[in-house]
Amino acid sequence: MPGVPAEDINVYSSKDSKCPSCGGKLVFDPVGQVLKCGFCGNTYTPEKLELLNLLPDIDKGAADEKEDDKCAIVCDNCGAELITDKNTSATCCSFCGSPAIITKRLTKQFRPDYIIPFKITKEEAKEKFIEFAQGKKYVPRDYFNKSNLNNIQGIYVPFWIMSSRCKVSARGDGLKQRTVYKDKYQLMSDFDVKYNNVPFDGSLEIADGLMEAIEPFDISQRVEFNSSYLQGFYAQKFNLTSDNLCDRILLRMQEYGRETAAMSFSGYDSIKFGACGVKPYDLEHTYALYPVWFLNYKYDNKNYMIAVNGQTGKTDGYLPVDKTKRRMRLIGHRTVDALLVIMVIAIFLAFLAALFYLGMKFIMSSAGLFFLLALLVCASPIAILLISGVLTKFAGFQKAEPVLEFVTRPITKLSAKRHDSYIDLLNETNMVVGPRPSAETYYDSKAKIKFENSEVYSNPEI
Repeated sequence: MPGVPAEDINVYSSKDSKCPSCGGKLVFDPVGQVLKCGFCGNTYTPEKLELLNLLPDIDKGAADEKEDDKCAIVCDNCGAELITDKNTSATCCSFCGSPAIITKRLTKQFRPDYIIPFKITKEEAKEKFIEFAQGKKYVPRDYFNKSNLNNIQGIYVPFWIMSSRCKVSARGDGLKQRTVYKDKYQLMSDFDVKYNNVPFDGSLEIADGLMEAIEPFDISQRVEFNSSYLQGFYAQKFNLTSDNLCDRILLRMQEYGRETAAMSFSGYDSIKFGACGVKPYDLEHTYALYPVWFLNYKYDNKNYMIAVNGQTGKTDGYLPVDKTKRRMRLIGHRTVDALLVIMVIAIFLAFLAALFYLGMKFIMSSAGLFFLLALLVCASPIAILLISGVLTKFAGFQKAEPVLEFVTRPITKLSAKRHDSYIDLLNETNMVVGPRPSAETYYDSKAKIKFENSEVYSNPEI
């Protein structure tokens, strides 16, 4: 409108949606391309807002007589809350290792839709923890102590299980190798797909990447929830809301959309999808408990969490690096470098000594003296030219530089390779977990998909 500043113009959503947090009116922000609440300041993408409306609320009412056989164990240090039967005690927190444990009556309902019981025993879990650590580098010896491994705890972790159809629109690039060049194509894929029983952990205290790394769980072995399964184990009540869940669902579905789109193309040496829009619908959402063995290992005043899938035995987690062990490996690396340098110098000196010996033997002969005299006469003009070339940067002398580079290239490459390996050793870490399962794990092969794909030649790349 003429005379009205752009910042004073409010653009409202077509559906006039309310803020999920406070119920205030949402206004579309053209700059951030999000819906913003004018009261609480929270922002939502249109996709997230639609997904929030699809997710049902889980029962959070007061506990009743059905929960009388359970109690809540709360960590006074990190705030983590576990639920168990009244006969199961705890000496330390499973998440931060603190002994500040408080036991109190359960005040809120605890009714998951179903549960997957533990199949891996505690002794089997210990073996998994040892096997996992032995495959890592520089793990402190204290980790393998019996007293440490006895601290493992079996916990039923809360998971939100989502099944949904998704409308996906993905854009990316594909490369086809030729003799020298690579032909680059723009790839476009639009399709409708269904992903079944994708789990999202509902715990703030557990790293999402760690739970994804020990997936998948076999959902065919799920049973209706019965408090008897908690005997001797702990269970955590979810403390993540649907608002937190939406971002994770959209991000994971976008990644799965890219993977599914890439699977629909063939004949390319490499495919990479970037932009990907996903719109979930026909969403089914349940709340379940999955079995996980945890070991919280404390080293150098830091906590490191390792987890074992209590159903399949798949293990992953975070482990510290013993700096003393790594220093010893670094010393060995430098020792090898020194021996390589000494070996090269020794070979070079031996070559010079042999050359000198043969040269002196030849010179001392009568033919050698005549050859030396002729060499001095012929070499004098060449020596003068070389000296003048150095002083005047003679072009012919500069042409000799590639030859020198060719001669020294193997040594230069070896030196660079050894330096890179040293830096890799210096930066080695055990703080990386494995990837989440691929889209094929949760892809519904029975649901027919009609791909609308196109590929357009873009340009060649070297």
